[in-house]
Amino acid sequence: MRLLAILFTSIFAMPAHAEPTIDDLSFLTGHWRGGDENFTFEETWSAPAGGVMTAMARGVSDGEARVLEYIIVSAEADGLVMRFKHFNADFSSWEEGAEPLTLLLSEFEGTDATFTADPPSHTVTSIRYWLADEDTLHVDVKQIEDGEPGGFSLVFDRMH
Repeated sequence: MRLLAILFTSIFAMPAHAEPTIDDLSFLTGHWRGGDENFTFEETWSAPAGGVMTAMARGVSDGEARVLEYIIVSAEADGLVMRFKHFNADFSSWEEGAEPLTLLLSEFEGTDATFTADPPSHTVTSIRYWLADEDTLHVDVKQIEDGEPGGFSLVFDRMH
């Protein structure tokens, strides 16, 4: 009877839905590359540590860097927050002002994470990362282009 009481208490003491932690995003860790002969895009994600993950990204075409990006995902009071900025090869920023684009983890299940702009952005509105398999990462970026909804998708292979 005592075992039943302990089991009953344990079941109902557990939260119905545990909030994702920075460690849950460890599926992003590693070096990823995608694109074609005209444009190659890479992201390199650090393992979670100290409540953050960082990533560096670059897009290259015709032998020249076309975009550089720095990404930080941090565990904060409101949840997991992604901040990033885009740069040119000379380190001039694409975004106006000093503030990075900010997105909040809005959906998460296993190896599928969606970050949504918070506050709403005039550029990137959401980014979804998900693993098709251990070595294939998909990324869907939704954005506003010339006032209209748009976006693009990337498929990355894990580089070993």
